[in-house]
This record gives sequence, structure tokens and C-alpha cells, in this order.
Amino acid sequence: MNINVTRHQSRVTFSRVTRHLSPVTILLLCLSLASCNKIEPPTDVDGHFTDSRDGKEYAYVVIGTQTWMAENMRYNVTDSTGWWCYNAQEANCDTYGRLYNWENAIKACPVGWHLPSDGEWKKLEIFAGMSASDADSLGWRVTGATGIALKAKKGWNSGGTGENTVRFSAIPSGIFEQGTYSFIGDLTSFWSSSYTDETHALGRALIYHADGIYRWKYDKTSGFSVRCVKN
Repeated sequence: MNINVTRHQSRVTFSRVTRHLSPVTILLLCLSLASCNKIEPPTDVDGHFTDSRDGKEYAYVVIGTQTWMAENMRYNVTDSTGWWCYNAQEANCDTYGRLYNWENAIKACPVGWHLPSDGEWKKLEIFAGMSASDADSLGWRVTGATGIALKAKKGWNSGGTGENTVRFSAIPSGIFEQGTYSFIGDLTSFWSSSYTDETHALGRALIYHADGIYRWKYDKTSGFSVRCVKN
């Protein structure tokens, strides 16, 4: 994922375009771009659910035969470690949801909901257009352009490629690994409940410029986003 090269190219292009514009025009253009890139709550949903533990409300959507939350979990698991707000800023938890290690991801979903298994992720991907053989493989799976179908239209760097046709509304919430926050605006990773060994569990990733969905065995200590599926 050569993210830095693409970012640099985007900045160079923007600089060349704006060099001959007036300050007022540049300001209006920047404000327009910021508005287009703003994270917004999902609106095309089937209902809302209130988490009785803390009173926070979440939108949900029906995708095929599954009911998924259309927002990342924000629940503050009582353990003092193992969850993070990006850059340790509470406002990022409000906007992007919390990042959880795998042990806390298992606990994050409210009663009546659960962290999806690897098989439930595959079911979502196949409904969105991925081939069954691709769904079973590791790495980038690109059939059906399912990454485009799951990503929100707004919020991704460089405009992103999201069309959100299945209304999953994935946003680029970044990750936390080895003490470092990375890739907000570029990438999001989600846990599944399916583990491969004592230290790794399966998860999914989406990146701003890619059509596909990444499936991999991740270290359980990593901080990823959580989406819940209804029991």
C-alpha cells in the first residue's frame, strides 16, 4: 500500500491547480473539499438501536438476511486497557468509533448483537458481489468490487471510491498497532470473532483507493474498529 506516494502526488496536483487562483477562490475551494470529505452519520438506514449500557444510539441496516450496525461501536469497555480513541482524542471516538484489541472487541457489542464471525463477514461479502472462492482466500479479494459497495461515499482521503451500495457505510477510522496510531482517513480494519491461534484472529480492511476487501490474520493486540451483527 504505497499511501505516501499517492498523498504526495495529490498535494502537488492541488498546489499546481491553485497557484493561479485568488485567495478567496482558494478558500472557497478548500471549504468545499472539506465539506465533501466530512464524516456524516448514515442516513439511508432501516432503523436505530439504543445501547442500554450507555444510552448511545446506532443506525442499523438489513443487508440480505443479516442485520448490521451501520456505525462503528463507541462503547467504553470497562477494562482500563485494550481500547483507544484515535490520537487519544475523545472526539475521534465520537466520530469514528473506538479502536479495540480483539479481547475487548468480543465484549463491545450490546445484548442482542455480537461481533461477526469470519463466516458472517463472508456472507456479507458474497451478497455484495464477491465470488465464494475469493471470499475464502486471504489478502486482497477484488471480485465484485465489494470494497466500493461497503465504503461510505464521504470521509475518505483523495475522495475515496466508496459508493455504499449495500449501505454498510464503512469510514476510514484508522488503526492502532504497536503503540502507534496510523491511517485515519486512509484505511479501516474490522475484527471478526474467529481466531486462528492464541495470538491472531481474522479481520477485514478497506483502503481509500482500492476496490476490494482485505482478509488477514491479525495480531490480537492491534486496535481495530468493531461492527456488530444482530443475533
